[in-house]
Amino acid sequence: MSVLFDLWLINHLLSNALDGVLTEHSGLNGEEFGFYSLLRRFGPVPSGQISRWTAMRPTTVSTWVRRLQQRGHAEQQPNPADGRSRLVALTAVGEQAHALAAETFLAATRTLSAALGSEEQRQRISLQRLDAALREVGGLDPRPYDLSEHPDPADNQLTYVGRPLDPTEEQTVRAYIDFVRSRTAQGAPR
Repeated sequence: MSVLFDLWLINHLLSNALDGVLTEHSGLNGEEFGFYSLLRRFGPVPSGQISRWTAMRPTTVSTWVRRLQQRGHAEQQPNPADGRSRLVALTAVGEQAHALAAETFLAATRTLSAALGSEEQRQRISLQRLDAALREVGGLDPRPYDLSEHPDPADNQLTYVGRPLDPTEEQTVRAYIDFVRSRTAQGAPR
């Protein structure tokens, strides 16, 4: 067996886990949630950039964008950088659909985080390295975010007065902090 076979197995496990919880509670499946997440965190963005981040064919990205537009969840706007290309962005209704699905997604994330325990960050760093290798082989752009392999402990200081958090609660707080930081980095209102 190989790392590619490992990834194939994980891909199917992931799809099943996400589709099962997301579709039932939000109407979005795992693939859709990922696409919405990319647009919500890094949009507005040219569809070509989506292809370079995800390795989706441009025709697949166009199909996704049309599907979201038909739902009223996405819009295209002129790209001020060149005046020719279009930027894809979620609409307010699309952001609401994503937020609804995110609640369910975060619950699933907490369950997985609890199962990984203290290994979660190390596992995510390993996946980031694998991601970088696959991008290099595929000639793709770097992922739109990265995890620091050696985070500065001073960056992780937060004062909290109250009973100690259990591991699941701690992961929920960390996920929320990541969400707040991503929104702030985009210039979104706090």
